[in-house]
Amino acid sequence: MTTSTHRKPKQSLALPIGILLTLLVVVAHRFLPERRLTVDSTQEGANFFPVESGNGVPADFQWVDQARFHYTCRFPQVSVQQGCGFAYMLAREDVSQGIDLSGFRTLKLTVRYTGQAQFLRVAIRNFDSRFSHVEDLNSPKFNFVNIPVRDLAKPLEIAMPEFAVAEWWTAAYNMPREYSRPDLSNATVLNIDLQGDLGGTRHDIRIDQVEFVGDWISAESWYLGIVCAWLLIGTVFATSQWLRMRRVQRAQREKILNLEHEKEKYQKLSTVDALTNVLNRHGIDQFIAGLRATGVPASVIMIDLDHFKLINDQRGHYGGDRVLRTMGDILRAHTRNTDGLGRWGGEEFVLVCPGTSISMAAELAEKLRREIMDTDFIPEDPLPITASFGVSSSGSDKSFEDAFRQADQALYLAKSRGRNCVVVANEDQMHKVSGARKGAWALLSGRFKLHG
Repeated sequence: MTTSTHRKPKQSLALPIGILLTLLVVVAHRFLPERRLTVDSTQEGANFFPVESGNGVPADFQWVDQARFHYTCRFPQVSVQQGCGFAYMLAREDVSQGIDLSGFRTLKLTVRYTGQAQFLRVAIRNFDSRFSHVEDLNSPKFNFVNIPVRDLAKPLEIAMPEFAVAEWWTAAYNMPREYSRPDLSNATVLNIDLQGDLGGTRHDIRIDQVEFVGDWISAESWYLGIVCAWLLIGTVFATSQWLRMRRVQRAQREKILNLEHEKEKYQKLSTVDALTNVLNRHGIDQFIAGLRATGVPASVIMIDLDHFKLINDQRGHYGGDRVLRTMGDILRAHTRNTDGLGRWGGEEFVLVCPGTSISMAAELAEKLRREIMDTDFIPEDPLPITASFGVSSSGSDKSFEDAFRQADQALYLAKSRGRNCVVVANEDQMHKVSGARKGAWALLSGRFKLHG
């Protein structure tokens, strides 16, 4: 009772606490440390170089401050639409093995520019073994975004989905439609160059910041993890509840079985005589009640040990108990499982035989009488033991009560006629003995005969 009382408040608090923790975890994603990848000249193994031509026209390129990615370039008085470029190798030793930028959210870019160009182009080459080749520098996918020069007046945050695949690249390599989508999963080169009418003017470019920013764990993965955690918790909880219910059910079944065993034990104790291991008087009453409910006729044999008081006087109560136990063994050995055998009280026994005629019951009684007379009840100190029998039967015109009364009276007559005999009563003779109008007792076996 105490355990269940304490368990219910804990279980009732678990759900709101879990929901609160879930909300906190959802919000916590915003406060997780960001993943950053900075492109600068100080990194170990940094490899960068200028692209000194545009549209095939060489440029006058000069580093102002190489460590700060600050340079100038000038094209002659000719029409040049792109160039004055800068390339930074994201791949290190193997040019086909770059960096996965697909998990980054934005590109932070700060560029100081002076000149007449219309756009600053930021391009990222992505090497894909399905169509990229090391010997062909243009074969890696060309992902780019054009930034109007006027936007360079302040630091920029470029969303990674702004990158698109150049049409000239898909056309030059005749790429199918599924390859025309941006891909930054294996970025090998970062390019920055100018777009527009570049000829005849000086261009001054200083790249102060190139930094990719993203989440170590994407919001989708974070939320999916929360859902999976709830599914796992729910599965564990449901499994634990199922196992607990099984344990409870198993314990209940065991308890029910124990109760049934206890019930059978006490039922047996309440209906079985502990000394002789046959039914007691209550057990016989129940047996007869069952027969009465089915309407099956039966014969009744009343049995009484002769001179039992003398046995107790000569052998003591221990000897008397041995005789009674042996008496129970003899009677059980010669009766059917369907018969009702019980100790009626003291040294008196009763045997109820369903579906047995009175003549068959008389033969059984005589057999038992001889078996008792021939048995050494106390072999080490022999003592002659005999028993007297009264036999009657019930039927459609005679109740069990009448049959018991008649069998008891027949037993009384057997005692009065010298004991160690069987007396069987018929209806007419019983009425005579019990004070009715006709007949007398008939003694079928034993040492005496009673004539009508």
